Amino acid sequence: MIVSSNGFANGFEGDRDSSLVSLKNGKLQYRMYANEGESEAIHTIPDFSYCGYRGGGIRLPQLPVRQVLTPVPGDNRARIQQAIDAVSSLPADDDGFRGAVLLKAGTYTVDGPLFLRTGGVVLRGEGQGPTGTVLIDTLREQHDFIQVGVLKKKKPWKPLKETRQPITSPVVPTGARRFAVASTEGLKRGDRIIVQRTPDEAWITALDMAQYGWKADIYKVGYERVITDIAENTLLIDAPLVQAIVHRYGGGMIFKYTVERISEVGVEHLRLESVYESETDEEHGWQAISMNCVENGWVSGVTARHFGFAAVGLNTSAQQVTVQDCAYLEGKSKIRGGRRYSFFIDSTSSRNLFQRCYASSGRHDFVTGSKVPGPNAFVDSFAEQAHNDTGPHHRYATGILFDNVSAPLMRVWNRKAMGSGHGWAGAQVLFWNCHAEQEMCVDSPPGARNWAIGCTAGKRSGAGYWERMGQKVSPRSLYYQQLQERLGAAALDNVMLPQQKRGSIWNLLQVWAGNGLLS
Repeated sequence: MIVSSNGFANGFEGDRDSSLVSLKNGKLQYRMYANEGESEAIHTIPDFSYCGYRGGGIRLPQLPVRQVLTPVPGDNRARIQQAIDAVSSLPADDDGFRGAVLLKAGTYTVDGPLFLRTGGVVLRGEGQGPTGTVLIDTLREQHDFIQVGVLKKKKPWKPLKETRQPITSPVVPTGARRFAVASTEGLKRGDRIIVQRTPDEAWITALDMAQYGWKADIYKVGYERVITDIAENTLLIDAPLVQAIVHRYGGGMIFKYTVERISEVGVEHLRLESVYESETDEEHGWQAISMNCVENGWVSGVTARHFGFAAVGLNTSAQQVTVQDCAYLEGKSKIRGGRRYSFFIDSTSSRNLFQRCYASSGRHDFVTGSKVPGPNAFVDSFAEQAHNDTGPHHRYATGILFDNVSAPLMRVWNRKAMGSGHGWAGAQVLFWNCHAEQEMCVDSPPGARNWAIGCTAGKRSGAGYWERMGQKVSPRSLYYQQLQERLGAAALDNVMLPQQKRGSIWNLLQVWAGNGLLS
């Protein structure tokens, strides 16, 4: 085992390095690669460590308790909502915190959804086990139980049209942070910008996706970044791009924007259970927790049982959210499309971290939706008894790290006509030291790349990038190693359990299965 000075286990005896990312004297070395169907090695595997609360490496805050409730017979919904609203009305401190509603241990019947619509508010219980704080969702219609943020019907960010500038670099490679634009007039350090890829029909043709109804206009994906430096007409941004921007395929542009989100909001230490009438009942709780238009939020220590869709769904415009120590158990729904996406990231959501999560009886357990911009990361997580695959699911999600994830079936591939014509499900998707008991499939779209590095599987398929199959590679966790190098050893102490520093925690997660404190 290779151990750094802070005690973080970087690997195992007999490990081998990847040729694309390797450890040399305790530091990562990156080798450039060429995309599928290309010969020029100009791309690098991105740094995924920008995922998570406040951009990664920050300990989740402990907000002071402002309201305390104990369970009463009958429906507790109004009481809990009133307590949330009372804390929401308090002034925020300099950190944006208002306070927490503490639900003491016991069982609460709750007949309908709860809403956290104001930043700086936490809904907290006293444990996610059966003897902790148990909320029984009794509403007999399909709904999201705890709704955090506010769902916007239109695109959540609004471009400032007068700030639009075309990207003039012929190619902005995957992993790049620097590129040229036509003009930097009106831009400054600290500006938040959208880096938007604007593909044309030539790109659709190169991927052979027209047959599935793909149109270039709907693949204009925006990546939220911050300008950290300007030199003449060249911008340096805070985090790498996870998809190449190529002029001959339509190029891209940048613009400043406005966005409405709430921040510093969380759900902690709860057990959420939905009532149901049969194994295929769908008129009950759907997402245990949904987040929309949230930045710098968290879900920690929550177990969701019997919900039809997800434990946690990061839906519209969730940014820099950490979901940790959470479990999805015994989903109740039909076994078909649009059900049981246990831990889910949807479009316009990026820089999110799922770590130490467990799922059983789901379908797509660790999964992204359509055109998710990335980066996003799933780390040290375990799924069993799944009815379908883990991986990007729906229309060209980019920049996803699956790091030490174990699931029965893992795939990144061309889904062709499945669903509504999903086609290529993802690009720049990395399976790192993962295990698929049944099968792992990795294919790469033209002009992009997907990887399986240091993985094991009952069966492998696909013509993507495979390396060290059947052999663990160093570092054990790419995410944590990248985080340590960017922010230092203290960042690991802020976000990791001691067991993670010693090696794999799959056995720990399987035994724990969402019952009580993960330790």
